[in-house]
Amino acid sequence: MTNDKNVEKYLWVSAVIFVTYLLLGSFIVSKNYVDLVYLVILYVFVTIVKIVERK
Repeated sequence: MTNDKNVEKYLWVSAVIFVTYLLLGSFIVSKNYVDLVYLVILYVFVTIVKIVERK
């Protein structure tokens, strides 16, 4: 049985994976480095959220 915390966690992970897939695909097709910058910003944001969440 799942609870709200597990659903929230899996939804967050699936959203990050989906956005990563889209940004990498866009970079591969267009060779636009702005997409990589967006990807780095996304992972910096995810890391900051995880660090703040632990405190």
